[in-house]
Amino acid sequence: MSLTPSQLEQYHRDGYIIVPDVFSAEEMDAALVAMDHIFYGKPYAEWLADFDTAASRDVSDGFTTNQAPETGRPQFPTGKDALDRLIENDDYLDMFEQCLGDKASYCNAHLFLRSGPTDKRHSEHPWEGYHIDHGTNSLLPPFGEIGRFDYVNSGAYLHDVEPDGAPMLVIPGSHKVAQAALANGYAGDNVVGFTFKDLREVAGLEEPVPAVAPRGSAMFSSSYLIHAAQPFENKRVRRAFWTLSCCRRDNDRWTRFSNPFMYGEREHMLPFFVRTTPRVRSIFGFPEPGHEYYTQETLALLEKSMPGFDAGPYHAVMGT
Repeated sequence: MSLTPSQLEQYHRDGYIIVPDVFSAEEMDAALVAMDHIFYGKPYAEWLADFDTAASRDVSDGFTTNQAPETGRPQFPTGKDALDRLIENDDYLDMFEQCLGDKASYCNAHLFLRSGPTDKRHSEHPWEGYHIDHGTNSLLPPFGEIGRFDYVNSGAYLHDVEPDGAPMLVIPGSHKVAQAALANGYAGDNVVGFTFKDLREVAGLEEPVPAVAPRGSAMFSSSYLIHAAQPFENKRVRRAFWTLSCCRRDNDRWTRFSNPFMYGEREHMLPFFVRTTPRVRSIFGFPEPGHEYYTQETLALLEKSMPGFDAGPYHAVMGT
């Protein structure tokens, strides 16, 4: 099974696509049992009953924190076959590479969980929290064209995600304007990193759409796609995803290079990247001066997103 021409066109047009029946119901059920064990140490229904009597602890989202080693880990590989072997689905990988337009190169994979009773991941107001995920794997801001330096995020729906179950809110077509939207946002003090402070100040976007889907579906989305979390209407459910991000093999050196320097490491690495030389940056994965990635627009965003970054050497090569 692969994407049809119309599905692939939809991906490039909207910046995302949800494909049903990529995984079997049996695969998803087994994966969900394994994921519940990693995060809750027991079936979700038992954890929820304990939570009602104040006997359950809070749980992490799995993306930013690790669980106790005796129950498994949320980063790939988790050590549980029902989760780890989802990556071996050839149809799924074929779709990935269709979206990428090249052979896939691994960026990261992890479990992503939100638990209705304890969830705090959403913003206070519905116009807050909209962002692009590109910074998860790359410190380089968006390029002016899609399909060249953006990568593909994906999530396997381990269960049905209904409108009341906090589906991700995505803005169709926003991946095409991410660079301009960020540039305008920096100019208007409406951006922090790759996150918009107030979506109402971003012009020309379509209305957000909830990414609802049945169990066994796979969602593919551009790393430039603007999206946000929303609160649970039904606080008795959880939302459990198995996620994978891949980039093109012909640019993986500079697309995924920030991944080893996540979270606590970034506070040490970012100041170093800001002040070091172009040659040293290239050792860590930055494209060398003169690369096609460097345009007036990308360099301006680099100076905004990494305050203190001296783009002069890159501009100088552009002008030769």
